Amino acid sequence: MHAKTRSLRPWAVLAAAALVVACGGGGESAPAGDDGRAAALAVSQPGELASYVQARLRAREASPQGSAGGLYGAAPATDMSTAAGTPAPVARSGSLLQEAGVDEPDLLQSDGVSIYGLQPRDAGLRLSVHARAADGRIAPLATLDLPADAAASVVSEGMVLSADARSLAVVGRRWEHLAGDPACGVGCMPAVGLPFAPQWLHASVEVQRIDVGNPAAPTAGERIVIDGSLVESRRIGDTLYVVSTHVPRLPLDALPATASAAQREAAIAATRASDVLPRQQRNGGAAQPLLADTDCWVQPGNGSLAVQITTLTAFDLRSPTLAHHSRCFIGGTEALYMTPQSLYLATTRVSYLPADTAWIYPSEMKTDIHKFALAADGVTYRASGEVAGHLGWDTQQKSFRMSEWRGDLRVLGFTGSVGWATLADETAPAAAPPSPATLTVLRERSSDQTLHSVATLPNARRPAALGKAGEQLRAVRFDGARGYLVTFRTIDPLYVLELSDPADPRVAGELEAPGFSDQLFPLEGGLLLGVGKDVDGAGRLGGAKVALFDVSDAAHPATLASVTLGAAGSMSALDYSRHGLNWLAVGSVVRAALPMALAPQAGAAWAYGLQRFEIDTAARTLRTLSMLGSVATPGAMPLLHERSLQIGDQVYFLRDGGLSGHDW
Repeated sequence: MHAKTRSLRPWAVLAAAALVVACGGGGESAPAGDDGRAAALAVSQPGELASYVQARLRAREASPQGSAGGLYGAAPATDMSTAAGTPAPVARSGSLLQEAGVDEPDLLQSDGVSIYGLQPRDAGLRLSVHARAADGRIAPLATLDLPADAAASVVSEGMVLSADARSLAVVGRRWEHLAGDPACGVGCMPAVGLPFAPQWLHASVEVQRIDVGNPAAPTAGERIVIDGSLVESRRIGDTLYVVSTHVPRLPLDALPATASAAQREAAIAATRASDVLPRQQRNGGAAQPLLADTDCWVQPGNGSLAVQITTLTAFDLRSPTLAHHSRCFIGGTEALYMTPQSLYLATTRVSYLPADTAWIYPSEMKTDIHKFALAADGVTYRASGEVAGHLGWDTQQKSFRMSEWRGDLRVLGFTGSVGWATLADETAPAAAPPSPATLTVLRERSSDQTLHSVATLPNARRPAALGKAGEQLRAVRFDGARGYLVTFRTIDPLYVLELSDPADPRVAGELEAPGFSDQLFPLEGGLLLGVGKDVDGAGRLGGAKVALFDVSDAAHPATLASVTLGAAGSMSALDYSRHGLNWLAVGSVVRAALPMALAPQAGAAWAYGLQRFEIDTAARTLRTLSMLGSVATPGAMPLLHERSLQIGDQVYFLRDGGLSGHDW
């Protein structure tokens, strides 16, 4: 299987969804008045980790469900310095980031002089390097085929460029095929939906360092592989933070089904910390310990019987050996949110399962939130809390449902029990109507290491629901003292939340418009850009839709302009990655570029290229420009690997393994 870059939208990965039983690492519901203390973590003392796991295994054995009750989880613009003597930097765009100063891996990176693109090839990944001249023209400079193991497949999350622009780090999800033996148990996952006998896959995370000190001669350096499934990664300065979850194969899991109770107890008693903790490999060498049990935290209030480890690893990108430091805690994690000062991990309690094309959640969901402070040697634990509901089923959207502002964390949880995996399900009349959403404001209380609830919405004073009956939560975006959320059934209600008083959040205004927005992008001047799909009055999906909203008056949001491109089935790169769109502000004009595949009306060819828009924040207008690099195709083109980048008056388009440059 060749390596490829990711596509995480639910309707694009339905087969993969059947593999997943989501993280169940959080504690059970805390008693009334506990205020989140059940979620708190404590440093593991020598030998405590093994005892902690043994106790859960014994409880699991005593459970009526035994070891088969769904108790196991499976994971779910950069400012570069300029050397003396080089030209002054030119204004450029990059991947749109949730938080300024917190970079996210993507397929296209640049320091303004060199442009780096990452694309799949038949047996791995290929890095291309282009040199950019002063007039904006680009020329191929070098290519590098990254090291690959024949026995493993790597799904790349993208790459980050170090703050000094001298190294890249490629982050990927790695899968290895194992013998097709169901006794493999919880340490691996069945590859269902394949046209051959079931295989078993073992998950790990791969970080590959590339030295680009001389862009004309990039060299592959250290490659670190860590047991577990990748949650997400972020870069701050020259530190890459990687969060992963690991479900170990324990001595108990290796026993046959006919093993006696005494044999099973002996296997539990023999369990050591080394059996539980993830390991690492360097450059394909032998597996070595990644951390010790005293590098971990335990969660005394955790009521789950799952044995799952979340690991936080900080890599030094300046280090030729990728020096790194790891910490861990017992429990699974499914979302990472970071600011330049803090790191938050969210764990949805209990397991949730795919059923046909929908995700089924228990009716009473709780999500644990753990807060960590960033330090020179990694992370330090600060506090934990809980919120009602879950963060949804779309991996690309989960982190957007958390936001820190003035020390408080706002979390938008969805309290419905059904999540649709395809747009067709979402518009089907028979789909089960989910419940609305709940906003929770959490504040750190250092005296007991809790994130206690300052306020929730709806509440007794403000009981109006966030969303109407039968609607699904589509998009969430926080912007300082404001919050924006979109719910959808056949009409797109856009809610504007006023959050300036953390103790009294409220809905300031609401706007109904046809269709829905998947992604929301706040702009200067009280403007909001939405990208999603059009829907007609009968609930039938139409083409891709881009809308400009005026939210300057929170009580009276309004649609300023909208455009629908292509017929039903049209797609954009945002359907596959949150990094599909980029923009560059030139004075009052925001230039936005978005790869799109536009479905035609009956019989014509599809249009596939880079669609451009201009938003004039002073005139408050939206203008659609011609598509760059447009080609006709007989059918849909999945936009997994398409990205764009703007530098000065040029825009660069990564497509089909090649990079092209265009004047804006």
